[in-house]
Amino acid sequence: MQRRTLIAVTGAAIVGSVFGRVTAAAAATGWQQRWAPEAGVDGLGAFEGVEDDRANSHPAGQPHIFVQNNNFRFNMHMVDRDSMTDRQRQEVKGMHAQGADLVVANGETWRWTYAMYIPGSLKATTTFTHIMQMKMPGDGSLPILTTSLQRVDNVPKIQLHAFNDDVIVGRADLAPLQNKWIDVELEMTVGDGAKGVVRWALHDGATPVIDVSRSGLDTFLGDRVRPKWGIYRSLGDASGSLQDTYMLLTRMRAYKATTVAAVRYEAENASRSGGTVDSNHAGFTGTGFVNTENATGAWVQWTVNAPAAGPATLTFRHANGTTANRPMSLTVNGTAVASAVAFDPTGDWTAWADVPVTANLNAGTNTVRLTATTANGGPNLDRLDVVATAV
Repeated sequence: MQRRTLIAVTGAAIVGSVFGRVTAAAAATGWQQRWAPEAGVDGLGAFEGVEDDRANSHPAGQPHIFVQNNNFRFNMHMVDRDSMTDRQRQEVKGMHAQGADLVVANGETWRWTYAMYIPGSLKATTTFTHIMQMKMPGDGSLPILTTSLQRVDNVPKIQLHAFNDDVIVGRADLAPLQNKWIDVELEMTVGDGAKGVVRWALHDGATPVIDVSRSGLDTFLGDRVRPKWGIYRSLGDASGSLQDTYMLLTRMRAYKATTVAAVRYEAENASRSGGTVDSNHAGFTGTGFVNTENATGAWVQWTVNAPAAGPATLTFRHANGTTANRPMSLTVNGTAVASAVAFDPTGDWTAWADVPVTANLNAGTNTVRLTATTANGGPNLDRLDVVATAV
């Protein structure tokens, strides 16, 4: 069975709930996980379709696409031929979850993450070797984006090509990325004309390899956009790089950007050590704000409810009419998140500013505490807005 977790908070909070003191805040952008196949559980049913030797050129090598451990494996042999015999293709297409094919439509923003293993035998070529494509469904349609292994001035590269605009979004050396697992992140806003936006990032473990973005692209041809993964290559290579090979993919995930409502927790309803609830400086929300005690260790603590475990953006609204930063440490459920969140001067006690911090929340009840780290205490605290951002 396909497992899907919806992390983003969808819809306004209910005033007067058991966590009380909660109101709907302004809308923000979050991510809904829409697709999370496990190869060993979902198999090739995770995809809308499978193009395994569609010309039946090499029956003895079938299946070329299959599950190996918890990975999707794509085999390519020199004798394999596509229906156009000058090229080879072993690909999966689309995403299938909860009994339906997922649609990526014009105007939407999606993010795909996965890990890939490119062996030394899968080489860059002088013609095309694609290992991922974004396309409009239909035979003969041109690609929108391609991740390709390409020889550039005879140096093997991995690159993302925006096909309609003939733009290389990014490019990195291939050799250091072979024979190991590499993490991939591709973010795409589907847009006709010049409305498309693309971000592409590769990580070698904790080491970033490339993280590039490009806007003003044409990322929509018609109908819808469908991702494809696998090996699709021309036999016209002039570098002698073609040989039997394979590729592995795992931890494939897809997220759709969605407008979500932040959940607001007013500071005057939080727990605190000392300090007062005041209303003498304009611009606050709710019924007032917390004027924190001027002492090291003064704290304010909110009880926050999360629908599921995962990262969230915690945005603290404050005013600081002094000329000095009033830092506070941040803990979530007793675990240190940041030792000194900066609450810089805002120019006046009636001037309010937001300070966002990312932290992991547990499903259900969480405690979020700010603690002053200097004898000046903290700033005036108006509220905490919480948006669950992604899985």
